[in-house]
This record gives sequence, C-alpha cells and structure tokens, in this order.
Amino acid sequence: MNGRERSRLRLRLSAALAIAFCSLAWTFDAAAQSGLDWRPDKTWVFAVGVLEYQHPDVWRNQPAAKTDRRDVQLVEHFRKTGVPAAQIVYLQDREATQKQIRQSLTQLLEHTRPGELLVLYYTGHGSRDHKTREVHFVNYDAKDGPTAWSVAEIAKTVDHGFQGDKALLMADCCYSGGLYDELKRHERRVPFACLCSSFSHNSSTGNWTYTDALLKGLRGHPAVDQNRDGHIEFSEIAAYSELDMGFIERQKSVSARSPQFPERWTLAATVGHFKPRFGERVEVLWQGKWYRAQIIDVKEGQFKISYVNYDSSWDEWVDNTRLRPYRPKEFAKGDHVDVYWSQDKKWYPATIRRAWYGLHFVHYDGYADEWDDWVAPDAIRVRK
Repeated sequence: MNGRERSRLRLRLSAALAIAFCSLAWTFDAAAQSGLDWRPDKTWVFAVGVLEYQHPDVWRNQPAAKTDRRDVQLVEHFRKTGVPAAQIVYLQDREATQKQIRQSLTQLLEHTRPGELLVLYYTGHGSRDHKTREVHFVNYDAKDGPTAWSVAEIAKTVDHGFQGDKALLMADCCYSGGLYDELKRHERRVPFACLCSSFSHNSSTGNWTYTDALLKGLRGHPAVDQNRDGHIEFSEIAAYSELDMGFIERQKSVSARSPQFPERWTLAATVGHFKPRFGERVEVLWQGKWYRAQIIDVKEGQFKISYVNYDSSWDEWVDNTRLRPYRPKEFAKGDHVDVYWSQDKKWYPATIRRAWYGLHFVHYDGYADEWDDWVAPDAIRVRK
C-alpha cells in the first residue's frame, strides 16, 4: 500500500462496509419492532437532502454523494418499518428551497397530535457565521447564510408547532452541532434529542460515514448494541456513531438530549446475532506498517477486515498475530502544540483543552474561544 496505491484506491470505508453487510441480508419486519419506545404509526418524518445547489459558485455541488444516497435509504427505512407515506415528507435537491422547506415543515407539524414522535433529518452543506455564531443548513436556493435554513429557526418551529411528545433531530453536515447548541441554549417545551456529525464550530466529511452509522443503529446492527440486550437505544447509536466518525473520518461528532428525553430510549431491535469482535476497530500489520481497519466478519479464529479508506478489493482474512487494538497517541490537557490549518497551509501555536480517541480539542493561542477546534492526529505536533 504505497502512497500512489493509497491515493488511487482511497474510497470511503462506509461504501466497502455497505457492500459487505448487504450480504448479511439484514431486513426488517413488524415482529422485529416489538418492544420499541416508538410506534411507526405515530411517527412523522421530515427529511431534507441537498446535494446540488442553484448557486454552485457559492455552495459546491456534491455529485459523487448522489450514488447510493443514504438520505434516501433513511427515508426508505422509516417507510419500511411502517411509517405511513402521508406522514413522511422528503425534499431532495431542487425541491428543497427555503420557502418549500418552511411551508412543508409547518404543514406537517399542524397535523401532529399528542403521543407522536417527530424525526427530522438534514444532509447537505452547513454554514457558520464566526461573528454571530449562527449556524444554517443550506437549502437549494441559498446564496449566503441568511438565505439558508437556520438551526435556531428549526428548533423554534418544532418547539412551537409540534404537538407530539418527542422530537429526534439528526444532521450530517458541516457545523451540524448547531442543533446541539440550540438544544442546550434554551429550555424546550418538546423533549428533544439530537445526533450531529460535527460540533457547531467544525466542518464535516463529505462522505456518508455518519449517516451510515445512524442507519446501522436504526436497522438493528448488533455491533451497535453495546450492552447486548437485544435492543438499540439512543445512547448506543450516539456512542457508536461517535466512535465511527473518530476512527474513520478523524472527526468528532456530538449528541445531546433534553432531561425529559430518556437516555435509554429504544429505537430498534437487533437483527442477527452478535459475534465476538465483530465490528471492532483495530490496526492491521501489512508489510511492516500498521493500518486502521474494522473487523467485518469472524470465523474459526480468523478475522475478515476492511481497511479504512480502501475499497473492498483490499479486504482480507487475518489472524490475531496481525491485529492490535487501536490506541491512538494523545497529548495531555495543557500541552502546548502546533496545529496545521489546511485553508492557509500554516501551523499555529495552540494549547490542548481535551483529548479523545486521538482527536484533540485545541485553543489557538492569541485567538478568541470562537476558533477552538477539534483537530485530527495528523494536524497536530509538538510545538517547535
């Protein structure tokens, strides 16, 4: 796996895993949904997926992401689990104008009743104003932040208009943690929970890794079931997606819930049986070097692994002699480091505020807290 091969074959691990897991044929039926804390017939889904834009000179189109769209899969999952078609609104690309989003969400909320659940999902571009700290999700016709769909508006609209009992908000985009900030900033009438691919001050990967993790949880992937009780809870999906993003994308996701939203709220029953070490995040020895990989099958003391950022042609069976736990190096709180900023290709002095799974939350020396950031292992070094 030399540099040239790595560049040529660098693809999303999520795509490779999707192919591998398809062979397991994990499907759903009504019986598998027993014992859940939500009812499909009392669920409303509002999803927005924007991968192309009216002003591509401002917001870059994402044609590569249109292959096997996970936003479509997410909507289809809820349809297959029994959510009535009349209770699902999905706005894709050109349909997702600011006016249409606002009108459609307002109309959907008007039909909700006590005892119901709202699931709201967005994927596309996110924007953040460093001065006002306002975060917006970018609709198809947006020109700038103010003409986009603000997360403050989302939270306010749902809180005022939804007549049900709980709202689950999910976002896979840059600065999606703005939803997290809104949840924490104000007391809400409606119990909220949110799952976001990044903090409000962080950009996000253009891959589908985060939504893939959400889908695994919602579909009942046994690797997400941390306590092995046969059910997947909100907290387990949050933890699994956080680890996947940290391991695959070197990015910090975030989740939150209001006090009234149960941490152990059950979203799915597991499908299939868990195999020890299945889904484990490891490093694999290959020609004298260690590479990040994930175990995707286990059989008679052998482990099938898929390398991070390599396509499925590199998948292979290995034994324990070539495996080791993934234990990234971390700096300590208060350490003084240099951080690489890709936009201007310069190193900046910074101080470590927190470390997690090889990622570091840093404060740039001489800058306001507004610029604090989670950075990947390859963007940080001992201060020179």
